Amino acid sequence: MFTLLLMLQAATADIVIKGKRLVEAQADCARGNCTPLRDATATIALAESQFRDGEYLKAKRLLAAAVARNKDKAGSDPRPVAALYEAYATVAIHEGDRDTYRSAVADQVRVLRDHLPADDNSVVLSSITLGDMWMKLRDYRRAQNAYRAAEAEARRRGEDRAAVLAGLRLAALDMGVGKKAVALRRISALEALPVAADPEVRKLLTVMRVRAEAVYTDRAKTGDIADQVGGAPGDRQLLVWEPPYNLVASSDANSLSRAQGFIDPIPRTASEQDAVQWADIGFWVKADGRTAEAEVLQASPGSRWAAAIVSQVEGRRYSPIPATSVPEEGTYRIERFTRRSDYTTPIGSLVRRRMATNGFEIVDLTSPDAKPRPAS
Repeated sequence: MFTLLLMLQAATADIVIKGKRLVEAQADCARGNCTPLRDATATIALAESQFRDGEYLKAKRLLAAAVARNKDKAGSDPRPVAALYEAYATVAIHEGDRDTYRSAVADQVRVLRDHLPADDNSVVLSSITLGDMWMKLRDYRRAQNAYRAAEAEARRRGEDRAAVLAGLRLAALDMGVGKKAVALRRISALEALPVAADPEVRKLLTVMRVRAEAVYTDRAKTGDIADQVGGAPGDRQLLVWEPPYNLVASSDANSLSRAQGFIDPIPRTASEQDAVQWADIGFWVKADGRTAEAEVLQASPGSRWAAAIVSQVEGRRYSPIPATSVPEEGTYRIERFTRRSDYTTPIGSLVRRRMATNGFEIVDLTSPDAKPRPAS
């Protein structure tokens, strides 16, 4: 869930802790008895546990306190501090706190740029991180500018892999506004880079090309399109195509209006407030790229929308791999879907509160021991 946590744990295998020991270790850090590295490792692990249990506010407050304890230590320990900001941002956007999300991402990027060498991979990718932030906030112009800057800087430094990552995001933006031909030309330019010979990079480029070709394609033909993305034994199967999510028209209208700086066309009342709504969906990915046995494993109260997510997952197509490289049932995955929300002040109220918008924040919760829910 939190990418920098994995790097921290890899460097500190002796302090990976679980359960009651984790709570006790984090409490010791909260008292100021830990290095920034140990504090970040214990706090992020506990916050992730709380997040998995649906305790978003508790996880956000835990991380906010850790950020406050360690922000002055960024000069000596930039990676642990940046990891805390990243985790804080992740939980904040799922909880609907877009302002905290934006400031936490900005602080994460600032710490990396101020305290790591300019050629460090984390610094090279920081502009892409900013672009991803603007995408989540639906500010597509700023996202495009950030990705363009990231691609230009990566090319200038000879960081072709980073240039490909930024370029693919620009292609996705082109596809999102129906510029299929522009997206395909951009992908062709990326395929001409020397790094495109790398098998992993080549697969990413192929997936994006197939997605671009699938724009406006009849759903019945998506299977043939997905089959174009070959895979070798042991490859992780990548999502090639998925059907759209069913959105709530009123929420979508309000979200688009706010993005343009206008008032809600369908206003909420002063007494309305939405709780955090989430659901964990488990499913198999077969060798041929199709999904099977999608189901709701657990969900917050009132998450009736989760049934529509199951239907969406059932329609996905992943990159195929040789049938002999995975068990007959495929590989099992779990994804957390959180309905997007935002803190707004309804008409007739002076109090900001969480209101559901449209779309979902999605995070992969798959672990090596992930398995289906036992039959009842």
